[in-house]
Amino acid sequence: SQVTDETQLQKLDIFIPLADINSYLKLTEAAGQICVSQWTGPRRLGCLFSHGDCIVAVNDLQPQNVEEAYFFISRSTRKEVKLTVCRIPHSDIFHVEGCSC
Repeated sequence: SQVTDETQLQKLDIFIPLADINSYLKLTEAAGQICVSQWTGPRRLGCLFSHGDCIVAVNDLQPQNVEEAYFFISRSTRKEVKLTVCRIPHSDIFHVEGCSC
């Protein structure tokens, strides 16, 4: 579903351990946006992402493309990476294996 009014989007911060982010999160570029294409995270972290989530910041830095987003993640000195996402309300969730959603 297309959202033309950006006020409909939810903006939220998601914190992910640096050790898990590279193993379980895949990003792709679509329509000039950095989007979550896959989340297969460990069950202990849960179902953090939804289809259509767009990454707008990594540790408060605003990447211009997927490569830059991965660069900011790789350069993080924190144990947790803060991803700021814009989410379409009621979008389908990327369920992790064995979740209880």
